[in-house]
Amino acid sequence: MSKDVELFDATPDRRLLVDIGAANYTVPQAIAELVANCMDAKVEVNEFEISPIEIEILIGDDSVSIIDNGQGMERRVLGEAMRLSAIMDSVTGNTRTRKGMYGLGMKAACASLGMLWEITSRPANDDYEYVVEVDLDQWLKNENRTEWKMGVEKRKFELATSPLGSREHGTSIVVKRLRETFTIPTAVTELLGMAYKPHLESGDKILVNGFEVNPKHYELIEGSKIPINLPIGDSVVTGWVGIDKKTHNDGNYGINIYREKQLVDAWNKDFIRAHLMSSRVVGEIELPFVNANFHKNGLNKGTVEWKTVKAAMTELLKPAVKASGDMAKNKKDPTRGAKALAGLQQAYGAIVTCLPSDLTTGKESPDVSKTPKSVPNPLAHGTLGDIQFDNTTYTLSTRLEDLSDEVLPWDYIYDEPTRDLQIIINTQSRVYMYSTDPSLVMTLAISEILIGFMIKYHGYSYDKAKENRDSWLHSSLVQRVQVGAKSDK
Repeated sequence: MSKDVELFDATPDRRLLVDIGAANYTVPQAIAELVANCMDAKVEVNEFEISPIEIEILIGDDSVSIIDNGQGMERRVLGEAMRLSAIMDSVTGNTRTRKGMYGLGMKAACASLGMLWEITSRPANDDYEYVVEVDLDQWLKNENRTEWKMGVEKRKFELATSPLGSREHGTSIVVKRLRETFTIPTAVTELLGMAYKPHLESGDKILVNGFEVNPKHYELIEGSKIPINLPIGDSVVTGWVGIDKKTHNDGNYGINIYREKQLVDAWNKDFIRAHLMSSRVVGEIELPFVNANFHKNGLNKGTVEWKTVKAAMTELLKPAVKASGDMAKNKKDPTRGAKALAGLQQAYGAIVTCLPSDLTTGKESPDVSKTPKSVPNPLAHGTLGDIQFDNTTYTLSTRLEDLSDEVLPWDYIYDEPTRDLQIIINTQSRVYMYSTDPSLVMTLAISEILIGFMIKYHGYSYDKAKENRDSWLHSSLVQRVQVGAKSDK
């Protein structure tokens, strides 16, 4: 028995092209999406080299323009690009990875900005440019609601009239009859600086109303930036995590996730506890094997790949979360920041060459080189050597730090698991501020701290502690003199 089947046309109503403009894009997000298309159009010099691209964005009261010097599109490619859900790789033969995944971004972004678009494109070595004009008001007046054909006009390239100006190739998108007036470019600049930070750092250029967009800058505590190189199956998650100089109650903390050098999830907090105690944790990762959602403002989090990444990143970031929390605790302890940073470095096995003074005060470390000194400055950050008590060896190190107390000349931190004794010279103390002999300051600090340390941690009498201290100072001085004599030769 045959089936009774009647076929119906599934072509969507023409209104769909207008409705995709309600895609929940803000104006900055819509512009950022159009920039993604520009980045995908970078010119390939050869199989090993791709030219940097320059993108000019003009924001006015009645129009928004995005113009690039990319590879441009010939007539057939431009026509195909206007189809919803077009798979452009099959049209262009492109084998490079792209930011555009769904074939909807350009149309949705233009429709969210305004009702009239003019797209002009010129390929390299072509005397013509190709133009599509889309008037959504006129588009809706067509009586045939399933008619989706668009005309691509071929025009002789004229320098004086082309929106591409003097560019030898590229694409211009001009959107008019804006849905909303948007005359402040700052929000666009800030978003682009973060959304395309890897591109901007690698030589690509974006200008907004004539001003160059700078990549997002982080205010990290010196020595807290830890590289991430996390194997996940056959892929690797790369990036970094660090500790911000301040806590954030504005939500601007967590991990910025990039895919193909484009930000797809801003300030993600899935790997950390969303809490003020964790709000110093910031970082970036490149995650190429988890797809973004349609709007590129999040990831497809139902996949096995994402769940694997989440579990691994959560574990990896635990020391950073702890350091962030430790910096907010025990505010009466002026060395809490240094202790938290030391713990962070120990957890990740990193090497700190300098621990800054801004951990507790937010002030910059003083420039020791500008302080008048008559001898080489032994107060520079670094290792002083080892000392042994009761057959146990301890490592001595030193650093400068602002302890916000002009009376306290020095202090110390002792890390029992590593047996590291750090001597902290208080740069705000009168002893440091008015001394012209750093060697004397260091000698005084070592003398007092070593004696106190041996009495506290080894139960020595004062006389025994003093004897050990004097022995170390003697051998240390002899070694320094020998090193100095060799360098003079």
